[in-house]
Amino acid sequence: MKLSLHSNLSGSMTRHLCEVKRRIKDVGTTMGFIVGCSDSLVLIHTLGSDTFRFNGYTVLRDDDISGLRFFAKAAYWQFRAVRHFRLKPTPPAGISVASWPELLKSIAQHYPLMSFHPEKTKPDVCYIGPLLSLTERTVTIDDLNSNGEWSGPRRIRLRDVTRVDFGGGYEEALAATAPKRGRTKS
Repeated sequence: MKLSLHSNLSGSMTRHLCEVKRRIKDVGTTMGFIVGCSDSLVLIHTLGSDTFRFNGYTVLRDDDISGLRFFAKAAYWQFRAVRHFRLKPTPPAGISVASWPELLKSIAQHYPLMSFHPEKTKPDVCYIGPLLSLTERTVTIDDLNSNGEWSGPRRIRLRDVTRVDFGGGYEEALAATAPKRGRTKS
């Protein structure tokens, strides 16, 4: 993790709402509370900026972060709203951000689905599913398409993944309504 990001995170992690700006073209900001970080990954308890409610977790690559804006003063309406609604971030139990493989294994143990975003190569695409297999370079999921149907195994290169989401409303709704999975081979 870059030294400037590290110094910003050490004092403000979990305590203050944060807006994360990214280097990736045409990718918006992410708002939430930083609840974990390593030298390569940042874990955010995501806050919907339109609803001002928690909506799962997002993990971003540190190298893709261009800036952080903390709402740490009462002059910010966001600071006052956090206080008004008594928003308190919760780190997800048992989730490791030590590396992509550790992260994905730990998510798979606690959440039924995760979303993979290859924003640099395919900015408008995400792949959703449970973990089937994992190597140092790739992850294979049982792909759940946009119609909520299982479409079979999908292998994704880890170097293409810029963001992973889990535990949000979208993933929970798909997990609750998708048909029962058949047996798949990766």
